[in-house]
Amino acid sequence: MNNSRLMKIYIFAAMITFVTSGVFSQEKKEEVTRLLAETYLASGQHKKAIEVYREVIEKEPFNIKARISFAELLSWTKQYDDSIGEYKKVLEIAPGNIEALKKMAEVYYWKGDLDNAELTYREILKINPGEKEVYASIGEILTWQRKYPEAIDFFSKSLKEGKKGREKILYGRALLYSGQYELSEDVFIEVLEENPDNLKAKTYLADTYAYSKRFKKGIDVYQQILEEKDDIEVKEKLADVLSWDKQYERSFELYDEMLEEKYDSKIHLQKARVLGWARRYGKAGDEYQKILDRQYDELIELEMQAKKAYWNGRVKAAISKYNELIVRDPENLEAMFDLSQVYSYESMWKDAINEYNKILALNPAHFRAKEGLEKTDLISKHVSLKTGYRFFEADSPSRDTDIRKHEFLSSLKIPLNFKTFIDIGYMLAGRYFTDFHDILENQGKVKVTYLERPDWQISGYYGLIGYNKDIDELTHLFGGDFGYRIMDYGVYSFFYDRERLENNSTVIREHYHRDKFKNRIDLDVTRRLKVGLDYTYAYYSDDNSLNEPGFDVLYYFSLEPKRLTVKYRYFYKEFNDKVRQYFSPKGFSTHVLTVNWRHFLNKEEIFFGANDIYYDLKYAISIDSTYIVGHKFTWEANYDVTKRFNINVSGSVMGSSASVYQESEVKAGIRYYF
Repeated sequence: MNNSRLMKIYIFAAMITFVTSGVFSQEKKEEVTRLLAETYLASGQHKKAIEVYREVIEKEPFNIKARISFAELLSWTKQYDDSIGEYKKVLEIAPGNIEALKKMAEVYYWKGDLDNAELTYREILKINPGEKEVYASIGEILTWQRKYPEAIDFFSKSLKEGKKGREKILYGRALLYSGQYELSEDVFIEVLEENPDNLKAKTYLADTYAYSKRFKKGIDVYQQILEEKDDIEVKEKLADVLSWDKQYERSFELYDEMLEEKYDSKIHLQKARVLGWARRYGKAGDEYQKILDRQYDELIELEMQAKKAYWNGRVKAAISKYNELIVRDPENLEAMFDLSQVYSYESMWKDAINEYNKILALNPAHFRAKEGLEKTDLISKHVSLKTGYRFFEADSPSRDTDIRKHEFLSSLKIPLNFKTFIDIGYMLAGRYFTDFHDILENQGKVKVTYLERPDWQISGYYGLIGYNKDIDELTHLFGGDFGYRIMDYGVYSFFYDRERLENNSTVIREHYHRDKFKNRIDLDVTRRLKVGLDYTYAYYSDDNSLNEPGFDVLYYFSLEPKRLTVKYRYFYKEFNDKVRQYFSPKGFSTHVLTVNWRHFLNKEEIFFGANDIYYDLKYAISIDSTYIVGHKFTWEANYDVTKRFNINVSGSVMGSSASVYQESEVKAGIRYYF
């Protein structure tokens, strides 16, 4: 029976009641009016029902049932403030009316006034602590307010006397968003054991796997859901997690599929972002532009500008653009995370920590922000110890080189605050020469670094070297460096070092040293192209001097995780005098071409905070002005076992034509944050 016929029957019944009860009875008139209001309410004619209920309440101001029905009607027509006002009048008449309080709390929730909804629910619990469903309602509100520990506590109370499916799902969701993945997984599995067709629980279970970096399990569950139901939100989640698992091609295919089915600028924006995560910066920029060409959006253009500045190494511009974007779009997690990465890579530790905390306040399950915060916190607040071993050997009769040594190194890094760090180092070396007795060398060093990034930084050090026999005089080492960002296109660096010479036993016994002054400019032409210019002047303790200009060009043929670079460097050495104690040529130039392959084997994307696992292979060929050709092979392996513990090993071997120069090196070290 349709609503129209049903309404007519109700009205007819109301009229019969009215006629048979006596036309002039005021009490019966009011009863018929109430019945008419209920009839309109039942038939869905809310506007007419509201009119009649106003009449009823005007005549019967203390009619609680009518007022509650009237307040409900007002909320259904989204007249939330008027509805709340009516519930308050009910509570003036009947303080502590549980029904009115519950319904008023719901209206606050629908209105988006979560604070007052929570307060109203808490008032109910003061009156009747046994209202178990109210605990769940408060838990849900606290979840939306990101007060996860409190939400979990309220859900636990709600579930004590019997576990309902919906409440368990809400409980599991709060656990998930708070980062308690094992517990949330248990809850969702329990729900699915009771009801295997519960797709909401299954989706949250897939989210649990994804947020806890069990990407493949999450992908499998998302795909199972899509086999049962074509859900656009699940497709979006699947596309994101595929990218987190570095399955970029599958991710892009899914984004394109969604955009073909129905265009959505949010999905298109996410595709552009993922292209950036995959370091396909050109294509990412093209996708941003396509979005803007379809429909201009100032915030998307601002995000694109910030991204391009970030990709091209325009650090100050990126910081400025991202901060502007975040002020205008305070919940843009993408912008916030990018900004946190800029801060981290620039050693702006305080700013990075603040940004990571802002992200986690909005989304505690953001695993990249968690990892970035953990690493940043370790570097900026914890003492670290780096210790290792190095063997180095170099031999060249024609170039006055005779080096063979074993070194045991250790360095303690102590952060004094976010900007100031002290490094205390010690090295024990065993040296062996063809013409000199084996000796032990002890070297201590203290270095202080101050960071005012991204603008500038400065450091200075002092060291002492002593020997166990034959060489009584101590060798003093000192120096420092200064770096300054130039117009956001690169960095100017100045270095000064008092260096001892160590190419053979003679210069060590006679305490040869030099004062070296080096100026260098590194320019970020584009994300892939870098150019460096430098000039070194050195004054030697024997009154000799060196002028050495040079330049280099570095090009990235591919970016991480499979990075291939080619670097060309040219430098020219001009000594004032040629001496026999060390290689000191005049008019000596060298061309060096280096090919470097670095392959990251990370389980997840590469970002500041990820545990990096990579191997590195490098080959360099050099040709100098005497037509000597040199070949150098270098390898390295790096493994971040945890955020606190790192292992690094490397080695190299070098030879040249006519056996003019030979060199080999092996290094192994560990770093640990306490």
